[in-house]
Amino acid sequence: MTAKRLYHSIRLQLIRGPRKRAEYLKKHHLFGAIGDNCFWGPKKLPLYPELIKIHDNVSIHKRASLLTHDMINSFLKRCSPETDLGSPERLGCIEIMDNVYVATRAYIMPNVRIGKNCIVTVGSVVSSDIPENSIVAGVPAKPVGRFDMMLAMRKMQASQTAKFQNQVLPANIAEVEWEKFYNRHKDVKQTADNNID
Repeated sequence: MTAKRLYHSIRLQLIRGPRKRAEYLKKHHLFGAIGDNCFWGPKKLPLYPELIKIHDNVSIHKRASLLTHDMINSFLKRCSPETDLGSPERLGCIEIMDNVYVATRAYIMPNVRIGKNCIVTVGSVVSSDIPENSIVAGVPAKPVGRFDMMLAMRKMQASQTAKFQNQVLPANIAEVEWEKFYNRHKDVKQTADNNID
């Protein structure tokens, strides 16, 4: 690890909040590019950050990983010493377009572009380009939904969302949510009630 990368990694550890970490990355020109209104959750600087371009309104969860290289050639060379594979390390760029959310434990592999208006769900491994207006899931990540449809559904349900602070859920909201849950799953509730008795 170079002294510069070590220094910035330590600084990122000390910065509270993903918005401030994104501002730090932008101020110090650590990525190839980083747009406005971004959130960088990870507290470490990826290897070869200059190969990463993040556009506007992108949120990366703190346990997501962006990988700009792989070391498979090094492993394959040990398996087949007579084969010329070139460099032991293969590099690749990552570009994340506008309005993208990358959830926890998602992995973005080298040579990937994520289109505008996308959501990468929990635990996904993105190993190829993602078309815009997609919700992707799985290993490897595949489209499972549309961003615009999710946005429309969330707008319709806006009156059902609760506004509270500091991630403390008032008891009455929990009761209402359980009631809605059981109304949608009446058979499950009846079975559960019968098992309790």
